Amino acid sequence: MRSLKNHVSLIIPLFAILFAVEFYFVINAIIKDYESRLNRDYSIVVVANKELTLQEIKVHEPDIAQLQELNSTLVIERLKKNGIKVDFNELKNFLPKFYKVYLSSFPSSQKLASLRNKLVEIEGVKRVEAFTKVHEKIYRFLLFLKNISKLFLAIIFITSVMLVFKQIEIWNLEHSERMYIMALFGAPLWMRNAILIKLSVIDTIVSTLLVYLLYSYVVGSGYLTKLLGVESIGFTSSDLFKDALWLFALGLIISVFNVIIVSMRQPKVA
Repeated sequence: MRSLKNHVSLIIPLFAILFAVEFYFVINAIIKDYESRLNRDYSIVVVANKELTLQEIKVHEPDIAQLQELNSTLVIERLKKNGIKVDFNELKNFLPKFYKVYLSSFPSSQKLASLRNKLVEIEGVKRVEAFTKVHEKIYRFLLFLKNISKLFLAIIFITSVMLVFKQIEIWNLEHSERMYIMALFGAPLWMRNAILIKLSVIDTIVSTLLVYLLYSYVVGSGYLTKLLGVESIGFTSSDLFKDALWLFALGLIISVFNVIIVSMRQPKVA
């Protein structure tokens, strides 16, 4: 029972660390997927008095991925519906050209402002509409989510590492007599702390497995997609398996590092 209690005392903080790290990974994947969806829908409207080509504007801004010309017939048809009597064939020749500009990635507010200034400088461009107010709200929301996930990760990480350190100190005290005897016979540091490292590895495996199973259920059940109201979140079971390997390595590094720190604090054998 005591041995089980000792294992649980390390598994819980390790689980908290790995859970927080995986939470950050998932949130980051969801945000990237959301940005990708927004980027497919978000566009900048450019009004020009001449024809523009993708190659021409990419010289000024390489991040532009697509240039789509809008049909001016739609404007003419709207004028017709309003009963405006003009020579529409002649008007078509005088109307400026409208383009939708799509970017390769969702821009920051600073990037958007810089992009707008570069497009305005292109010869023949009369106006650029970037819908800055709508963009600013969306971008601030995404930035808020990122910062919250980082803050959550930092708090859990620091607190849990301290708990891991305390538990390894307890293990060190429990096995101190045996480790002292081994030190008297000249056993190297790694051999004296082999029992602590073994316990750390076992608990890291258990913690990683628990986190993997929990997130597998959440992702596989479709709970997140229903909660967010989307078809997919850009995060799959294969991504989770890759993350599990990283989580195991991280948990092992944290626990073994704490073992080394605790062992270095042991009094030297005369």
